[in-house]
Amino acid sequence: MMKNKKLVDYFCKESNMMNNILIYDIHKKNFLRKLTYEILDSFIEQIDIRFNDFSYLEFVELTNENLYKHYSKTFPEVKLSQLLNQYPSYFDEHRLRNELQVVYSDTEKRISSRKMLDYFFKNDLHEIYSQYTKLCQLILSLPITRAPSNQSLTTLKRVKSFLRNTMENERLSLLSSIAIEKQLLGSMVRDPMFVEDVINEYAEEEDLGFALIYKDI
Repeated sequence: MMKNKKLVDYFCKESNMMNNILIYDIHKKNFLRKLTYEILDSFIEQIDIRFNDFSYLEFVELTNENLYKHYSKTFPEVKLSQLLNQYPSYFDEHRLRNELQVVYSDTEKRISSRKMLDYFFKNDLHEIYSQYTKLCQLILSLPITRAPSNQSLTTLKRVKSFLRNTMENERLSLLSSIAIEKQLLGSMVRDPMFVEDVINEYAEEEDLGFALIYKDI
């Protein structure tokens, strides 16, 4: 479908229009067509690699608020089994099942996972719904995509090198304070709004040298 001849012709035509200053002779047009096929081949290959494990992530639908009404009548046994197979020692199956049934049957709880977490922490319900809270945290922290291991290690080395080279006394002092007050910081991070407040306060600093707050022009 992606390598359909009409589609390739369309891409080549659009490319010519976007670069209308350049003059494309027959050889350049053939090269552009060949390049388009190579790009589409790369897309097809990357799609297969990127999404080949999506069948193992169907359990994320357990927290899809749009399906709660259906789940209240027909419990998603297959998705729950898949979750427990992927994370066998992370959840209490009996308690998680009960909490899911309570959430599915309560019309006021048919909201997104993020809003549900905020609601639980603000009302001190995260311990009552401990397994459902863990499920939401797990699903919200799943990586959107995967990067090759060598690429991630290279990026990590660059970040570490930058941090070492820019380390000053002020930063060392702040890192020491974070390490000393680790327990206090851990209790504050339990509030999901704490991280957002820190990010917002940092974004509003005037001496950053760059803008982090979106402005509607």
